[in-house]
Amino acid sequence: MRLKFVATQAGFEADEYALVWGVAGEQEYLTFQRDSEGAREDWGVYLEYADQSNGEYGCVAGCRLSRNSLSVDLAHQLGRLSGVTGFDVTLDIDDDVFEPLPEGLRRVFRGHEDSLRLE
Repeated sequence: MRLKFVATQAGFEADEYALVWGVAGEQEYLTFQRDSEGAREDWGVYLEYADQSNGEYGCVAGCRLSRNSLSVDLAHQLGRLSGVTGFDVTLDIDDDVFEPLPEGLRRVFRGHEDSLRLE
């Protein structure tokens, strides 16, 4: 089963500690987080859906971003989301909001480029 929602908000933020990339709808959100470039410790890509209990490192098998959609395939169960194999998010955002998203996602997936497809 795949979870689907419409995102009306999106963004990417980076500081000296972390990279945070996310999309959100009315009552749902999906974020990718990663330690900043050059961090001493880096645990990889962290994915979270709607609650911290549905968050984990190393669970993304594939991620595809296009102007109108985000699709995420899971490598294994994420948190308490039994039976969920991925997410399909329709992006209902303005061009200026979308503009930094591809580069931000590329930064989050550094070293894991084989799992990322930007269209």
